[in-house]
Amino acid sequence: MAIISIASTKGGVGKTSLAFSLAKDLDYRYATNDMSVVLQKYKNARYYPRKIPLYDNTVYDFGGFDAEHSEEILRNSDIILVPTTNDANSLMKSLIFIQKYKEKTILVFANMIDHPSDAQTIRTKIHEHFPNLAFTYLRRTKLLKNALEFGMSATELYESTKHTQHRYKQAYADYYKILSLFTTDGLYFRAPRS
Repeated sequence: MAIISIASTKGGVGKTSLAFSLAKDLDYRYATNDMSVVLQKYKNARYYPRKIPLYDNTVYDFGGFDAEHSEEILRNSDIILVPTTNDANSLMKSLIFIQKYKEKTILVFANMIDHPSDAQTIRTKIHEHFPNLAFTYLRRTKLLKNALEFGMSATELYESTKHTQHRYKQAYADYYKILSLFTTDGLYFRAPRS
């Protein structure tokens, strides 16, 4: 049992598509304070415009804004995934957010990466402030976007045909690095060190 939050005060960094895919792959509830198409695509998705209830076995997708009622969820999360992109504003907002929740288990993932060297640049900037923080990245891909549009998890889309396995091979390997942090015997987080 786990409480997973995907949060950033920066919009457009890829929170929703990752949250949806993880929730679906883990057979978890998806809860959000921000309207999205996930509500139409996933039967276990719920929108809470005011106070979001605290549940186990839930992936929380917090919109790109500060919400007072998200504090309790974030403080009770087993892990907080913080997406960032390769731009100064996204990095600044990520660092401010991480500072606020630095006592929690956090995984920063650089999203929409065009080249691994871009991920290394982001990692270096993050580690200047938080040297032991877990870090990974997702390359720029349509895997998560297309999976959401079809109402499938990234795993379901990837495994659907030989063509999708070929097309999304590298992107799925990146996604699987995050998914594999959760075991099938209780779904708990093991902090990666790389």
